[in-house]
Amino acid sequence: MKYLLLFFLLLHTLLADQRAFIWVDDEDYCPAIYKDARGRPAGIFNDILTEAFKRLGIKLKKEVYPWKRAQRLVLKKKANGMVTVYTKQRAHSLIASTPIWHIKEIIFFRRDNPKACAILKINSFEDMKDLTLVETMGSGWAREQYAKHGIKHVLWVPTVDSAFNLLAKGRVDAYMMFDLNAYTILMKKQEIDESPLAKEFQQIVAIAPTFASLPFCLLVRKDSPYAKIMQRFNKVIEEMKKDGTYKRIKLKYLGAAPMLCGRSR
Repeated sequence: MKYLLLFFLLLHTLLADQRAFIWVDDEDYCPAIYKDARGRPAGIFNDILTEAFKRLGIKLKKEVYPWKRAQRLVLKKKANGMVTVYTKQRAHSLIASTPIWHIKEIIFFRRDNPKACAILKINSFEDMKDLTLVETMGSGWAREQYAKHGIKHVLWVPTVDSAFNLLAKGRVDAYMMFDLNAYTILMKKQEIDESPLAKEFQQIVAIAPTFASLPFCLLVRKDSPYAKIMQRFNKVIEEMKKDGTYKRIKLKYLGAAPMLCGRSR
């Protein structure tokens, strides 16, 4: 009897998961999406999707993982969708909502870099062809843009920490990154006096090019039963923008980003 009860409980859980929209995302992209102190999803995307699916009347199951793993879970049909940039490669197996948020990228570099004057003049991807860049693995948008614009000198590293460390050591010329997350990480590194690279991090500055603004969308597998909700989802997003929900989320997170974001992407 005991085992039969456990079986039915497990079956109920599996059926509930099948009915829920399973969303997976990055555990370390604060304040957009990240894992909070209790290990739960938090951030701008979390608040937007939680409210949107509540209005849709659809149960939302959400988990955050290292970014590459989260993407694999979607592609292996272990999850219904994720929030990220819609690239040509992702378009093969995923459909996209209207943008739920726009994120600006900035370029970090050392002020004493011999190429600093050229970096200050960057106004397009083509202007970065002669630079050695660093980027995190799993950044599909960056990989696509660099390939499209003939940027070949790129070092791919696992984390933002790794990227900043290479930049501080002068092993790369520049690093393009989400502004709020990157500024927070950089400020923390500059404040740690006992770090052997503390003085080197003081040399890092940034510019904000106008060409690097990323539209983040909800991407859903084409073969997911929830692919058909996209039109309704888009309508709910527009309602949230009109009724002030977006403004409340922006005020909640953007002003508190330095206090919330203690980890790298």
